Amino acid sequence: MYAIKKFPNAEKDDWIIVNKGLIDEELTKYEGLFEEPLKSAFQEVIADYIYLQNSMDDVTEWKDNFLRFITHTMNMAEGELRQRNAKRDFHGGRLSLIKEVLEWF
Repeated sequence: MYAIKKFPNAEKDDWIIVNKGLIDEELTKYEGLFEEPLKSAFQEVIADYIYLQNSMDDVTEWKDNFLRFITHTMNMAEGELRQRNAKRDFHGGRLSLIKEVLEWF
């Protein structure tokens, strides 16, 4: 059975604290380019950019995993419906699938 984690929901400030090394590494590429007050603003922009880029990667990965989960669940339901071939089972399978989808939302 496929399983996926819940939708990504990282708090920006917490994420930036945890990934300070990654942000500092990126900022070294631009060292000496700006002086205060532009330096602080640029650092904030880079931190936001890296956070958003990482968040989009997480959302894309989640979307792909969710699609695989839905596809797998539908394939299982269709296979079961073919075996039983009864109208009651068909509706039960549809309801079960809808329930699983809604649990993730």
